[in-house]
Amino acid sequence: MEDLEKNNREKILKSSNEVKKAKNILKMSYITGNDNFDEIYDALEQISEDYIFIGNMKTMVFKYPAPFIKRVGFPTEIMQNPFTYWKNIIVESDWKKFQESTLNVLKGESKYQNIEFRVKDVKGNITWLRKKSVVIRDEFGSTVTIVGNISFLGKQNKIDPITGLMKITEFFKNFNKKLEKEYIENIGMMIIGVDDFEQINQLYSRQTGDRVLKNLANVIQYNIPDDISLYKLDGDNFGLILENVDKDEVRDIYSKIKDSLGKIHFLNEENVAINISAGCAIFPKNGITYQELYKFAVYSLLYCKKTGKNKLVFFSEEVIENKVKHFEILYFLKQSIDNNFENFEVFYQPQISTKTKKLKGFEALLRWKCEKYGNVSPVEFIPLLEETGLISLVGNWVLEQSLKTFKSWLEKYPDLKISVNLSCVQLINKNCIPDFKKILEENEFPRENIFFEITESTTVSNIKTLKEIYEEIKALGVNIALDDFGTGYSSFGILKEIPVDMVKIDRSFVKDILNSSFDVTFIKFITEICHNYGIKICIEGVERKEELDLLEGLNVDYIQGYYFGKPEPEKVISEKYLK
Repeated sequence: MEDLEKNNREKILKSSNEVKKAKNILKMSYITGNDNFDEIYDALEQISEDYIFIGNMKTMVFKYPAPFIKRVGFPTEIMQNPFTYWKNIIVESDWKKFQESTLNVLKGESKYQNIEFRVKDVKGNITWLRKKSVVIRDEFGSTVTIVGNISFLGKQNKIDPITGLMKITEFFKNFNKKLEKEYIENIGMMIIGVDDFEQINQLYSRQTGDRVLKNLANVIQYNIPDDISLYKLDGDNFGLILENVDKDEVRDIYSKIKDSLGKIHFLNEENVAINISAGCAIFPKNGITYQELYKFAVYSLLYCKKTGKNKLVFFSEEVIENKVKHFEILYFLKQSIDNNFENFEVFYQPQISTKTKKLKGFEALLRWKCEKYGNVSPVEFIPLLEETGLISLVGNWVLEQSLKTFKSWLEKYPDLKISVNLSCVQLINKNCIPDFKKILEENEFPRENIFFEITESTTVSNIKTLKEIYEEIKALGVNIALDDFGTGYSSFGILKEIPVDMVKIDRSFVKDILNSSFDVTFIKFITEICHNYGIKICIEGVERKEELDLLEGLNVDYIQGYYFGKPEPEKVISEKYLK
């Protein structure tokens, strides 16, 4: 113990002596006018863990350590007027801040400098630096020496290594600092998240996801004003601190970022399409602490993703009410699954041949009744199943129940087709093909009578990855239908890439068909192309006879919609259509 204390005393004494030595050297330099430039620098470098720099303000000659210039790409350790080189590596939006802070010191308006900014290193990575400096003046008040240190903040675990942005801890710290300012009227906290980011990681790779985040950070940074700070938060989320702004200004910022994303593809080789959702809470209206505001901004983001995605939502009482309901519905969903899928039921909607007006098949549609909220819309509960990964369990149950029901119907009507929807989350589950194969074999169902429906919006942004899965599904002997066709940005590319047997044109092209020549032309055009390649066409959302009459002339194959029948339980379907 005595030896340990002795060693500690010696280390402290040595450190103290080094500091005294440096102070003496600086004092000597001040008197003599910087004749001991190299000695001052060497002494300081020995007692600091950061990168020490020193400058002679009479000659404007600066010296930086060799490891530092190697990392940032400066040409040499000793440089005259190095500010051109600084401008080359500092991120453009941070240059003005760096320039003003440095000029204040050089002009004598400030004795100290303490600034954080971003630079690009020789590898092209963006990282944060902190630059501290102090000036020494002669007896006439003129600056003769500037001494300082530079530290890479990533070493202190403050920087996200992928995007080069400050992490969530700095986000909270800097937001809290702004709350302490007396002149602040309001501060907006906006959180931006990537829609379906986990699917990008699963369909491609973590490396692909990292590149998306890095590119997205650059897009956001490019589209926000210089006085707005951007941070990398947890997961795929980014944070913005918006000082003294109103809701319209927040909307403008979000719209500008969103519009920029719509004009580019992040990864040409994989053609990854990116959409973003955002939630925003504002001080002091929504909360007075950064913890409250962060919680409410996250709630708003989750509400946004749950109610359609690809938009901005401001915090409100509706968001809180929805959050409470979200947790309750999720609890009841898990309870239903644990109780052997209690309160789940499969409904069936008829599909009719356009030419013969005879029954051609049914689409199986999942329904669920909650103990507290009654019948819950699939639009509300299916995203919850997807978020939690429970959709694979429930999807397999739907397939199994549909095949069992249909098997009895096929005894009387052997040509009937059953269409079952598949979620993208099911498809990227590594067990999906083995599960499908097992269910098909156990039920001994004729596979030519099955259509697996996959939404086009799922397919277009992941076409190369999903193509292999589709081919595996096709190898099972079943048919593939592409649902909601026409809603994606590259619909025709899908028909070329994947083995589709039927295209279901989205109902949005039917609702105005009596007044829209574009919708008529679109359906006619798609039908002709698909028929050339042996692909059938089914039109969804037909509700009026006038729509049916018009569609008959367009040579489509099947019709589905309320005009012929709404989705109903097995018993009702049997009595109404299959006597």
